Amino acid sequence: MLSTRRQDFLIRALQQGKSIPIVIEGHCMHPLLVEGQHITVHPLLEDIKVGDIVLVRDQMKGFLAHRIISLGHDFVVTSGDRNHMSDPPVRRNDILGRLDVPENPMLNQNPEQNPDQRSSTLTDLQGLSCEIKIVVHPDAIDSSYGEVLSRAFGIDVVIAENPLTQLKHMREKGWTSVVIHEGARQHLSQLPHAASRVVIFAGYEVARDTDESAGIIGMSDVDFVARTAVEYWNNLHAELSIAAIIGFHMRGTTVCHG
Repeated sequence: MLSTRRQDFLIRALQQGKSIPIVIEGHCMHPLLVEGQHITVHPLLEDIKVGDIVLVRDQMKGFLAHRIISLGHDFVVTSGDRNHMSDPPVRRNDILGRLDVPENPMLNQNPEQNPDQRSSTLTDLQGLSCEIKIVVHPDAIDSSYGEVLSRAFGIDVVIAENPLTQLKHMREKGWTSVVIHEGARQHLSQLPHAASRVVIFAGYEVARDTDESAGIIGMSDVDFVARTAVEYWNNLHAELSIAAIIGFHMRGTTVCHG
């Protein structure tokens, strides 16, 4: 991470219309950007757009060189190409500059703008009989509501404070695992996998690494991370997410929430 003084110097240079050199750290943009690579950041002389690789001012990490995946009126969502989850939204004035990188047109696609190009999804194969199980944190849903859903739709809804035992057990039995997170890059309808048995976890914290004592699911623990809202970082209550999951499972069509 750059020192505060160095950060301030680079920000002022970009604001004054000067290009700056930076060195890439980490692997989240590999293979487009590799660790140790020297690259130039140019000031923003034109409007930013989805697909741009930009330098982002992040209050926690300093600078991020990530791709824009969503634009709002006054916010921007970015993500590393290799990341399963997007970065938290930032203000437009936190986008400091645009990186001078050769673009790969295949990487410049927003998955929400290209729904017809996705591969087979969890429930869109004709004739596929998909068994689904939903595991929910007790703080996210009333147990009686879970029982109502179970009886009404014939779907096993399990309430569990710590999901990791359930997750390990289900994976050992060959179930495909999905955890719901509002910042996930993929929508539930875009998961590139056809599975006969799917277990979905909702209402839990998700992080890069597992924390068994806190019941936090690590991204490497599951097969997929997905969201139920159409927009990135649109926070849906667990009950609405579960309704969306069941509705998508029953209809086999895209869920339009958010």
